[in-house]
Amino acid sequence: MKSARAFPIIVAYLVFVVIGVASGLLNIAWTYMQSTFGVSHDSLAALAPAAMLGGLIAAFLNGSLIGRYSIGPVLVGGMAFAGFGLLGYAVAPAWIVLLGVAFLTSIGKGTVDAGLNNFASANYGAREMNWLHACWGIGLTIAPAIVTPFVLQQGGKWQSSYILAGVSVLALGLVILLSLPQWRLERGPGKAKTDASAAPMTDSLRQPIVLIGLLFFFLYGGIEIGTGQLANTLLIEARRLPQEVASSWISAYWASFTIGRILMGLLAMRFGDGALLSLCFASSTLGALLLFTNLHQTLSLLGLLGIGFGMAAVFPILILQTNRRVGPDHAANAIGFQVGCAGLGGAVLSGVGGIFAEYVGAESISLFIFIGAVLAWLVYQFMLRWEAKRPDNRKGRA
Repeated sequence: MKSARAFPIIVAYLVFVVIGVASGLLNIAWTYMQSTFGVSHDSLAALAPAAMLGGLIAAFLNGSLIGRYSIGPVLVGGMAFAGFGLLGYAVAPAWIVLLGVAFLTSIGKGTVDAGLNNFASANYGAREMNWLHACWGIGLTIAPAIVTPFVLQQGGKWQSSYILAGVSVLALGLVILLSLPQWRLERGPGKAKTDASAAPMTDSLRQPIVLIGLLFFFLYGGIEIGTGQLANTLLIEARRLPQEVASSWISAYWASFTIGRILMGLLAMRFGDGALLSLCFASSTLGALLLFTNLHQTLSLLGLLGIGFGMAAVFPILILQTNRRVGPDHAANAIGFQVGCAGLGGAVLSGVGGIFAEYVGAESISLFIFIGAVLAWLVYQFMLRWEAKRPDNRKGRA
C-alpha cells in the first residue's frame, strides 16, 4: 500500500482504538458511577439513551454533513466534541450534568464512527474494514484494564480513566486537522474523488432494503454493546464472581471480538462474505445459548467469548456491502443510518436490560442476550430473501 493511502487508514485505526477505549470504560465504570451520583441500576435506562441520542443524530446527518463540508472537517469536529465530552465526564458535578455531557460526547463519537466507516468503505477493501473495526475491539478489550486499576486503587474513582481517553482523542483530532488534504472519499467504478451524497436523506429512508438494514443494525448493536455493558452486572450479581475475575472475562469478550475481526480480515480474500457471516451467526447464537443455560461456569464464560467472536465480522462486512446493497447514491446516507441504529440498539436494549436486571433479577440479562441473538439472525435471513426477490433494491432504485 502506498504511503499516501497508508497514512489515513493508520490514523483511522488509532482513532478507533481510542474511541473503543472510551466506549468500553463504562462497562466497568458504571458499577462505581452509581455510587458517585447516587443512582441505581435502572438509571442506565437514562444514561444509555443520553449517550446514544447525539450519536444517532450525528450518524443520520453524516451523509449530508460530508456532502456540505467534506469528510476531513467533519472528522475534526467530531473528534473535538468527543474529546472535550470525555473530559466532561470526569468533572460532571451531578447526574443531570453527566447526562448532558453524555449527549455531547455521543455527537462526537457518532460523527467519527459514521465518518470513518464511510471513509473506509469508499477508499479501502474488506481487509482494511475488518481491521478498522478490530481496532475498535482492541480499545474495548484494553478499556477494563485501564479503568480497573483506578477504581480498585483509588477507592472507586473512575474519573481519571475518562481524562486519559479525552486527551488521547483530542491529540488524534489534531493529527487529522494537520493532514486534511489526505481525507477524501472515492466513489463509483472509476473511484473519482468526491465527498457528496447524491441522494437526499429522505429518499434513502424510502428504500425498503435500507429500512430492513436499520432494523438489523438495531438488534446487532443491542447484542454487541449490550453484552459488554451488562455482563459485569450478570457476572458479579447473578454469578457471584469477584470484580477482578469479571473484568478479565469482559476483556476476554472484547478480545474474542477483536481476534475475530483480525482473522476475518485475513480470511476475507479467501472466503465469501456469506460463508463468513454464517460462521459468525452460528458462533454468536451458540455462545448466547451457553451463557443463558449456564450448564457450567466454564461453558457459560466460553459462551461469552462465542458471542464476541461471532459478532466480529458482522458489522464491517455488512457496512462494506452497503454500496452494493443500496447503490452508490444512497451509500453515504445508509452507512450513517446503520451506524446510528447500531448505537441506538446498544443504548435502548442495554437500558431495557438494565431495567430487567433491577426488577426481574440480574440473571435475566442472559435470556435477554439470547433472544436478541436469535432475532438478529432471523432479520438477517429476511434481508437476504428480500434481496433475492427484489434485486433492484441493491441498485438503489425505489
